[in-house]
Order: sequence, then C-alpha cells, then structure tokens
Amino acid sequence: MASTMNDSTRSAALSDPVQLLVSTSKVLGCALLLALSAKVSFSIPGTPVPATLQVMALLVTGATLGPWGGLASVATYLISGIAGAPVFAFGGGPAYLMGPTGGYLIGFLPAVYLAGLLSARSRGFWSLFGAFTLSCVVIHLSGWAQLAALGGPAEAFKIGVLPFVFLDLLKAFLTAALVRGVRSHRAR
Repeated sequence: MASTMNDSTRSAALSDPVQLLVSTSKVLGCALLLALSAKVSFSIPGTPVPATLQVMALLVTGATLGPWGGLASVATYLISGIAGAPVFAFGGGPAYLMGPTGGYLIGFLPAVYLAGLLSARSRGFWSLFGAFTLSCVVIHLSGWAQLAALGGPAEAFKIGVLPFVFLDLLKAFLTAALVRGVRSHRAR
C-alpha cells in the first residue's frame, strides 16, 4: 500500500502521460476522501471542534500516496476549502482557517507527510500504529496551538486535545489494522 516515489520514479511518472493521469487521479481521489470524511462528523459537548473521520482518511492518504503524494492531496484539499468549496466540516473559505479548527487543518500537512514517510518504513502492525499515532500528535499540537492563541493554552488543551485523544488513538489503531491487512493481502 505504501507507494513512496523516489526521484527517478517521480520523473518517469511526470514524463508518461498515463502515469501522470493515474498519479493525479490518486491525489484528487484522496482529496475527495478527505472532503467526504469531514462531513461524517459529530459534536462533542464542551468543544467547538467536531469529531470527524478525517484523521483516518489522512492516515490512509499518507500510507497510500507516500509523503509527497500525501502532501499534494492535502494541499489540494486545503486549497479547495480556502477557495470557498464547502469541503471542511462546516463549509469553506479563507476565514475558516482562522477559526477553532484551522490549526488542525494546517496540521494535516506535516501529519500526512509523516504518515507517508513512516508508514513506508513500517512493516508490522505496531510500527504502523506508532507512525499513525505520531501523525495524530502533530495534528493535535497544531490544533492546540491555534486554540491556545484564541483562548489560552490550558483551555485549549481541555477543549481541543483531551476530548480527542482516545478517539484518535482508536482511529490510528483501526487504520493501522486496515493498512496492514491490505499490505498482507497484496503480498500474497
């Protein structure tokens, strides 16, 4: 499932129109997956940040496309939302990134890169789970930083990190199982 590209593979993909179409389709497909997963959300009492399936979609994107393809997909998703497409949990537009969920969205960029990089090096379930957990930590740190700027660090931790720790560990666990299962199936 991990398909990281080295420089020669990337050059070949860019020079072959069919390969370029396939690569572009994967990037756009994962951007669409991120947008759709944002719409599967529910509120958690006491926090302005909704729980969504985006973390799972992001981890799958990194594991599938590798660090650079993952970055391209998340950048496509974010640019679409900033341009006004309603791809974020509650809409779109440039002001969205200034709100309580903007830090998490910006954190998607380093998180997908890390997920892609580390998952390509991970062979077992636990190393995948560790890679995906680290990616979640990056998202949480970025979200916490923005919430802290809006309302103070202690309150940001209380409303932006604590309610999501268990959920995101569960998402990392389930995604590691999914990716490991797909890799095992492809190895047969």
